Amino acid sequence: MSGIPYRVIRLVAGAAALLVSIYVFVSEAEVVPSVFGLACYVVGWYLAKRFGRPAAASGATPWLDTMLPFGIALFAIVPALVGPFVGGINVAVGIAIVLPLFAGMSLGLAFGPYADQKVALAR
Repeated sequence: MSGIPYRVIRLVAGAAALLVSIYVFVSEAEVVPSVFGLACYVVGWYLAKRFGRPAAASGATPWLDTMLPFGIALFAIVPALVGPFVGGINVAVGIAIVLPLFAGMSLGLAFGPYADQKVALAR
């Protein structure tokens, strides 16, 4: 095999991340954080569809390298944002809120025109 199967990696990783989040929301019976998780999924899908471009063509940083610091920062502030609405939040739910952002990006790229290419976020 000469190339990296980006589409398969994105499908498996995106589906796994989404399933973990759904499991946490269902097992913890969390409604409000589920809405935040859904919003993160939609944002991730939009970012991938709107700004995803082949990295080789532009020389840009691959999308995961671009978004990982954003995801970590978002994970750090999610408990502060959601806490007033739910009265507190546990770590599993915090992760389950942010994880759909990356799931949305992975699945958005897997079903997009650049599914089998290394992708960067570009304008």
